Amino acid sequence: MKTVSIVIPVYNRANLVPRTLKTVVEQTYRPLQLVLVDNFSTDDSLVVLNQFKIDNNAPDFEVIVTQEKQHTASAARNRGMQFATGEYLMFFDSDDLMERRLVQKYVDAFESSPQRADVIICRRNQVNDIGEKKAMPLYKKDLIANHILHSVLATQAFCARHDFIRNIEWNSNISHWNDFEYGLRILLAKPVIGYLEGKPRVDVIYGGENSITGTNFTANHGKWEVSLRTMVLDIKNSSLLNKQRYYDLLYYRLLVLAAQYQREGHPEFAKPAAQKAYSVLNRKWIYRKVMPRLFKRIVRGKRGSARIARWIIK
Repeated sequence: MKTVSIVIPVYNRANLVPRTLKTVVEQTYRPLQLVLVDNFSTDDSLVVLNQFKIDNNAPDFEVIVTQEKQHTASAARNRGMQFATGEYLMFFDSDDLMERRLVQKYVDAFESSPQRADVIICRRNQVNDIGEKKAMPLYKKDLIANHILHSVLATQAFCARHDFIRNIEWNSNISHWNDFEYGLRILLAKPVIGYLEGKPRVDVIYGGENSITGTNFTANHGKWEVSLRTMVLDIKNSSLLNKQRYYDLLYYRLLVLAAQYQREGHPEFAKPAAQKAYSVLNRKWIYRKVMPRLFKRIVRGKRGSARIARWIIK
């Protein structure tokens, strides 16, 4: 049986991480290796992690607890990768939940892949702060474009062969949307992709004061933009054809961010972000006509703008 390594960074999640860890230990698949990386928490997270190791470490369920001083989840995940030895590697967040057969389904998908898949992607639920679940769509075509628009390779949404992903490090200088940028670089490495069919098998907790992802963009103004700028450079340094299309998609995401700032009541942040986006997106007449309408649509909370953007950005 092949070992699956799961890397989870933890920062000040003493009250939340036990719920996540419960869903890991309840996985039907063994052997598992769980690498828990405390990001120098100021609460009792490290105590909780060490106690979990004492209670659950076993020959077929190895628990490793370590720490990372650099205070970004990306640096913590890189630290965890140094300890991971499994043939397959997963990343997960400390407040999200996995269905009990998730790992088994991943292994089955790898083992049955006719083309030896490098990465398997699963569907996920988005769960709001009152427990309502919404199944996120699973996009299989035009993956780079759809990842830019929908974050297809979110942290919790994939498992990779260790021999494929071991040299793709997380950018430790990106604190927000780090998986957004990481997922792009995975796709730029041209992996063979497989999928878990059927129902979502991950619950991503989104919204509320205890969420890692959260919904307040203004509070972290400037940090989201770092990821987008880095992704522009990732595209520039890639072998992709029609790079301008992907630049346009990224600047559309910047326009979406500007609309979120506006929606949260901060036009002082929205205006420069929108102007930067328009400086690129105004190069085509259809962009000049449609993008301001999409901006207003997003500010009003309307859905479906990404589909429209995907249709016009060719």
